[in-house]
Amino acid sequence: MKKIYFLLATFLLTGSILKAQDTLLFEDFELSRFYDSVLIDCNLTSTTPPGVAGDANWYSMDSDGDVDGSPAGTRPDGWFAVKPYSVVDQYETVYGTTAAPDTNTVIAANSWTVNLFPQVNWLITSSIQLGAADTLFWKSAPFQTPRYCDGYEVRLSTTTNADNTATGFFSNLLFTAAENTVLGTDTTYSTFTFSPSTGFIHGLDGNNIDVAGTGNAHRGQLRQFSVPLNAYANQSVYIAFLHNSTDDNLISIDDVMIRGTAAATGINGNNAADLGLNLFPNPATDNVQVNYTLTSETTVTINLYDVTGKLVATDSKGEQAKGRHFAHINTTDLAKGFYTVKVSTNAGQSTSKLIVR
Repeated sequence: MKKIYFLLATFLLTGSILKAQDTLLFEDFELSRFYDSVLIDCNLTSTTPPGVAGDANWYSMDSDGDVDGSPAGTRPDGWFAVKPYSVVDQYETVYGTTAAPDTNTVIAANSWTVNLFPQVNWLITSSIQLGAADTLFWKSAPFQTPRYCDGYEVRLSTTTNADNTATGFFSNLLFTAAENTVLGTDTTYSTFTFSPSTGFIHGLDGNNIDVAGTGNAHRGQLRQFSVPLNAYANQSVYIAFLHNSTDDNLISIDDVMIRGTAAATGINGNNAADLGLNLFPNPATDNVQVNYTLTSETTVTINLYDVTGKLVATDSKGEQAKGRHFAHINTTDLAKGFYTVKVSTNAGQSTSKLIVR
């Protein structure tokens, strides 16, 4: 357990250096304990609440009781550690050069089972004390899309992480990724049926998907998501990833983080909390997502400055509606070091420090 505490301490220290964001949780599933099936799949029953046994930071519950139905028959029940499905995610880009495969690991769950029960695989955090304006970040990818595309939900509990309570077990739904329920024609999404129809569908927009080979070879690439947690400000919460697909294949989760905006200053002394501005990942290697919230319709411009104050990149977003937005900055060709991201609107601007490594 010392390794996980050291990892969290490292990111907390990074947050204090930046003086813009506090990291409440970070997990990339790289630690050796995630290769231990005893820890990954605790097989906790409804009479044994999570936390009684297993890992002190993450709990895995396989509540459906179904077993692997794939030809190999060796996939564990519940959540388990595997290599990413896409070749893109198996390699890392270091300062513009593709290096040898890194040690990237994702946490996955299987829905190709013997009895074709709806899967009920829970991956649950320990208790997290939120601040006033925190955001949940994570990445996910299905093994295949659109054919046999797995779905999942992100849920939150403000009371308990035990499933032996009569009501209210993770009743707060934060996000839904839809699963493929009726097969269509190869990769033509309009011929497939997804459930729920209102959920996010991996690959539907043509992004984050390998397209080499046949339709069955369309591997999902890890995609970044974020959800603001303002509605649960200053509460102790549990976050759960619920894999609930039937007879599809595999889903994966990676880089789970909760970050909050603290009082911070940047160029011209503007407060980074004005727009709920935060950056992920930070430090960054090849790409950073800029997250911000607009309280009214306004024009938006995103500028990137180096440590000397020189403008090195700009992105004019034009008019944007009220609500949560995100943009991406490619940092592949940037020299490693400290930078400042500034988001400017008609009402003002916010800044946050960025480290490129």
